[in-house]
Amino acid sequence: MRITDRAALDGILRAAPILYLALNADPAPYVIPVCFGVDGDRLYVHGAAAGMKIDLIRANPFVGFSACTDVAIRAGADACSFTASGMSVAGTGRARIVEDGKERIRGLDAIVRHYHSEAGAPPVYRPQSLARTCVIAIHIATLQGKRMGGAPESPPGPIRKQDPT
Repeated sequence: MRITDRAALDGILRAAPILYLALNADPAPYVIPVCFGVDGDRLYVHGAAAGMKIDLIRANPFVGFSACTDVAIRAGADACSFTASGMSVAGTGRARIVEDGKERIRGLDAIVRHYHSEAGAPPVYRPQSLARTCVIAIHIATLQGKRMGGAPESPPGPIRKQDPT
C-alpha cells in the first residue's frame, strides 16, 4: 500500500536505523549505507572529509535514498508464497557539503538525536573530531513510501539505544 502522508513518511524515516544513499557514478549508481538524521525537509549524513562519497557529491549533487523499518520475511509453503512485511521510503534530493559551522553542529545534532533521542544535554563534539568530519545536508525533493504485508499503520517511533547486556 502506497504511503503519501508526509507525517507518516517522516515517521518511517525517524524509525529507520540506516539510510541507503545513492550517488551518481559512472557507469552505475554508487549506493552506501549511512547513519543519518532528519531535520525538517533535510537529511543530514556525515563522514570523512575526503573520499568517494564527497567526490561524487561534488561532481553531481543529485542523490537518491531509501530507508526501511520493521522488515520481516515470512516463509510460505513454496518458493512463490514467501512475502515481506515492513515500511519503506524512497526519495530524491540535492546534497551539499555544509560549510557553515552552526549548520554543521545542527546536522550532527540531528544525527545524534536520531540514534539517541533520550539525550538530555546537547552533545559535545571534540574539536579534532569536528575538524576531520564532513557534514552533508540533503534537501528532500521527493518522498514516497510503501507499507508491505500487514506492517503496522504507523512506525514504531524513534530508534532506541540498545542495552549491550
